[in-house]
Amino acid sequence: MGNSPSPNDWAPVSESDRLAVKEELDRILSSPFFRSSHRYPALLQYVVESTLSGKSEDLKERTLGIEVFHRTPEYDTNADPVVRFSAGEVRRRIAQYYQENAGHSLIKIDLPVGSYVPFFSKVRPSEELELQSGEEASVLKSHDAGATRHVPSPPLQVVEPPLGPSPSRPAWRTGFRSGLLVGVFAMATIASITYLILSAASAHPPRTSIMKLWGPLLTNPDRVLIAAGRTHFEDKQTPEPPNATIEEHILRPEARVSLSAVQAISQVAGFLQSQHKNFQVREAYSSSLQDLHRLPVVLISGYNNIWTMLSTKSLRFHFEQVGSMHFIVDAQHPERRDWSVDFDTPYAQQTADYAIVARFNDATIDGPVVVVAGIGSNGTQAAGEFIVSPAAIEQLAQSAPHGSLDQNFEAVLKVEVIAGNTGAAKVVAAQFW
Repeated sequence: MGNSPSPNDWAPVSESDRLAVKEELDRILSSPFFRSSHRYPALLQYVVESTLSGKSEDLKERTLGIEVFHRTPEYDTNADPVVRFSAGEVRRRIAQYYQENAGHSLIKIDLPVGSYVPFFSKVRPSEELELQSGEEASVLKSHDAGATRHVPSPPLQVVEPPLGPSPSRPAWRTGFRSGLLVGVFAMATIASITYLILSAASAHPPRTSIMKLWGPLLTNPDRVLIAAGRTHFEDKQTPEPPNATIEEHILRPEARVSLSAVQAISQVAGFLQSQHKNFQVREAYSSSLQDLHRLPVVLISGYNNIWTMLSTKSLRFHFEQVGSMHFIVDAQHPERRDWSVDFDTPYAQQTADYAIVARFNDATIDGPVVVVAGIGSNGTQAAGEFIVSPAAIEQLAQSAPHGSLDQNFEAVLKVEVIAGNTGAAKVVAAQFW
């Protein structure tokens, strides 16, 4: 889904088009979200310039690892996921940039989930509206650019009318003059009211789909609890002894979190941080219902996260397991096993993974819950990138009733896996309620 063009996608074909994209790239790279780093600007600049040069087909993970991050040609992309991790961070920072600079860019650059080829889109029509009044054009352009300052009208010079008709002026002219002043004041009042309305609209722009998705967690007064599953769990796990050594504590199962879970946590944590929302990361099996009760919660990982399994069990899409076969069940079609992964399959031969992304109010936890969970590690990683991608969430919202994510939702993602690497993710099913 992440690499599917949106209706606003635009291809720069002329030299002036390419120059405009490069200028937008320069603005992004000089922003606070990129200028303090070396790795992320290098990746974004390389993929944009390669695309503008007609070399987008060369934008593969291994090529980027060699050209951008100076890895050797034979480096192991599974052991060193620098490209995938950096691309996720680039997506997050691009989203932060456009959140901070909404309405100020004529061209938008986006790096969709599951792809290293950037998309370009025009934010506004290329031709401005022709207005009769130069003053009206200034006001509208200031509002369109997100400006909150007022474009002042020429000052009114009001002269007190005499108490009676002047000998040199007929009475009808005095009445006309008084009526004209009343009209001027009325027009000024209307203009002031219009300006206040436009200013209010600028101060409170319509919420984007991604903000509607995260709204229940961001507006909750409590900090968000990110509960992540551990990589190893035993039903009869003995509690940690009070006299455990540092080494024994570090080696306990609750300290083991997979790299894919860490990447998903970093995506979510980065988004929350960009919204100035406090959060805490905890291990799921060490978190009781009392710990989660009435808090906004993000559940990372599927089978190894007890709260993910419990929270999704009553939903249409949920996780089940039969022997080595792990799958997502569609309660409306329980006989289907399309979304499955056989864990006995050799790792290098896996071609697809599946994940659930969801946002709903959980009756047990008594609070808003976001689920970011794959059957395997590739699914969890892709789900983490998907849930904070404005482009991906916007496309999901288009399939919702009335095109809005104000309601609860649950979606199943199919994730391409190529030689162990996480590829593109697309929505294959969704439920809204």
